[in-house]
Amino acid sequence: MKIPHAYHFLMIVPHPSWDALLPVLSGTVYLIGAGNSGKSTLARWLADRGGDDTALLDGDAGQPTLGPPGTLGLALPGGGRRLRFVGALTPSMAPLATLSGLRLLLDAAYAAGAATVFVDPCGYIRGEGGREFQRRSIEVLCPDHIVAVGRDAEIDLVLSLFSCRTGLSIHRLPASPHARRRSQAARRRYREERLAGWMADARPLSLPGVLRAGVFPGRPEGYFAGLCDGDGWLLTAGVILGDAGGEIRLLAPPSLPGRAAYIEVGKFRPGFSPLPPAFRSAGQEEELFP
Repeated sequence: MKIPHAYHFLMIVPHPSWDALLPVLSGTVYLIGAGNSGKSTLARWLADRGGDDTALLDGDAGQPTLGPPGTLGLALPGGGRRLRFVGALTPSMAPLATLSGLRLLLDAAYAAGAATVFVDPCGYIRGEGGREFQRRSIEVLCPDHIVAVGRDAEIDLVLSLFSCRTGLSIHRLPASPHARRRSQAARRRYREERLAGWMADARPLSLPGVLRAGVFPGRPEGYFAGLCDGDGWLLTAGVILGDAGGEIRLLAPPSLPGRAAYIEVGKFRPGFSPLPPAFRSAGQEEELFP
């Protein structure tokens, strides 16, 4: 599998148990683990060693590796990517969009010829909300395998609900001793860098008469928004500059080929820090992420 450039931001040190696991995995493989457990590192390692019919689903909109913050991504077999816009940094901000996005990306992976799909969801597992999100994600995706990374009471509670499910194999792995512990400040910096890289070649786009999906605020200026085709795939995403006379002005990278069907506004305003210098002005700097 050709893993996109974004996945190679650290050197992976495999755990001895990983080699024995890889040959038994096929179909939909759901990885579960708390933050800083090494779950995402394991997902990249498994996908990198899969065959040409392997896909990797990046289900963390807050710490994305394929698209900008607020998106879920799919690394397709043989290269290429697909993105879904959820417009939120955590599943709790957009649970329905996150769950539907995960399912649609999984279906797209199999439609593209994948035989094995490694699903790397976000590490949201703490508390009742986290456990419920993991439970519903597993129900929606119907995995053939669950790989649980680390010994954690929250993971045990989730897995206990699926221990007797027909056709599902559960594998337990220790947390990697080489897993990097990233602080909230480090995660925030990562989001800022991802967004700044995404917006590096942004240009104003005029969208007269474009349909509006979801909850559209009365004053959308400054919000992050996604421009999507008729099937809901992201063409581009950026910051709304203005909305007047039925025309939306969006500052975003060039759109992918395809016909724009609608624009959806996210639930955060990234501010103007990540925008190209030509579009910054005094007094416009503000908090980048909540």
